[in-house]
Formats: sequence, C-alpha cells, structure tokens
Amino acid sequence: MSDPWPWLFGKCLQQDTRRETGRHSHAEGQILGIESGVMAIRGVTAYWLVGPGSVLWLPPGFRHEARSYGAVAGWSLYVCSGQCSDLPQEPFLAECTRLLGAQAERLSQSAEGQRWSPRVARLADCFWDEFLSVPRRSASLPFPQSAQLCRVTEALCANPADPREQKDWASLAGLSVRSFVRHFRAETHMPFSSWKQRLRILNSQERLARGEPVTSVALSVGYESLGAFAEAFKKNTGLRPSEYGKRGRDRYPD
Repeated sequence: MSDPWPWLFGKCLQQDTRRETGRHSHAEGQILGIESGVMAIRGVTAYWLVGPGSVLWLPPGFRHEARSYGAVAGWSLYVCSGQCSDLPQEPFLAECTRLLGAQAERLSQSAEGQRWSPRVARLADCFWDEFLSVPRRSASLPFPQSAQLCRVTEALCANPADPREQKDWASLAGLSVRSFVRHFRAETHMPFSSWKQRLRILNSQERLARGEPVTSVALSVGYESLGAFAEAFKKNTGLRPSEYGKRGRDRYPD
C-alpha cells in the first residue's frame, strides 16, 4: 500500500523580537499554539490572545492580522480545507493539553513532504482526534461594526486606561446613553462595562508576557488599586498577574 498524501503541514515558531503581520488569510485552516510569549490575533469583528496553554483555530479563508510584542516560541499547523468540515467556520480558543502540544511539536518538524510515512500519518490522525476533543473557550473580544461605535472601541484600544465615563463615550458615538448601551450590546453581545474590562485584561496579558512589572501594568490599563487589578485578572484568566507573567516567559510551563 502506498504512503498517504499529507493533509496537514506546519512549522515551528521561534522569534526573538516584536513582529507584526498585516491583514491576510490562508486557503487552509490554521491551528496556532504558543509555548512561551503571547500572540495577538485580530480579525474584522474580534480579537484573540494566544498564550501558553492555549491554541487558536482559524478557519480557511479567515482574514486576520497578527502581532507579538517580544520573544515567542510555539508552532503553527495548516490543515487542508477538505479536512475542516467538522470544525466551526469561526475562530475559537482551545486548551492545549500536554498530549496535543507534544503531537503538534513533532508534526511541525516532520509532517511536510510529498507523501507521509505510515508513522506520520498515524501521528496526524491521533493529533486530529485530540484536537477535536479538547475543551474550547469563548475568550475573544468582539468588535462592533458601526462607525459610531468603532470610534469608541478604537479610542479604548489605543488607551485602555482612558477614564471617560459611559456618558462621554455615548457622546463620542453621537448617541444618547440609552441608545449607546442598547446598540453596543446588540453589536458585540456584551455590556459596555464588561467589554471594557475584557479589553483591559487582554491588554494586561500582553504587557505581562513581555515582562512589564505588575504594578506598572495595572496602572497602564486603568486600575488604581493593585488588589482590584489582581482580583479582576484572576477572575478572567484563573491566574494571578505574577503567575501569568512567569508563564509567558517560561518555554515549558507546568
């Protein structure tokens, strides 16, 4: 029996400096795993942060841009579109189990070639079964589509610590407070206050991963109290800020 044709290929990721990739898409699906550091992925309607312990699924043809603030290590696997029918047509984050990470690292080094050996084909099938079964997370930050509300979210993305109150943001959008609250929830499926807090936590994750001190990060994203920041961060990520920063710098976290 002849060796099977590959339906998956990939590469190891290893970069030592900040990197940005402009808006683009792939004909294949992409599974991105990070072992150390943090990678930010932004689509037209949402934003995801991929750090140690998580992987991101991007469906075929999904337009996105990528950004890292410093050293990043991990892997990226591309899956032929015909293999992707069992997966959603929207991105999602998932847990990177030890088994999944070990399989992906091996495949990123050995899956390319005109034909697979039976050993690589079995490894790819096992990886795929594991990936389809790992727990998925809904930790994206959705963006509104109307120009009025985009003025607000772009201003907050530029400065998450902006102290303006909800009435000020409504004024920036050219809406009454009541209309602002209603339209923001309708377009993002989140209350404005929850959206703003998630933005601050995501921004703080990026800063911690590149080695900024916890106190400096808390102030830079708008928290006056270190205790309030630590509580909000742990509620959203399951880790204390100092623990998350260490994981972002360690290549092989526990």
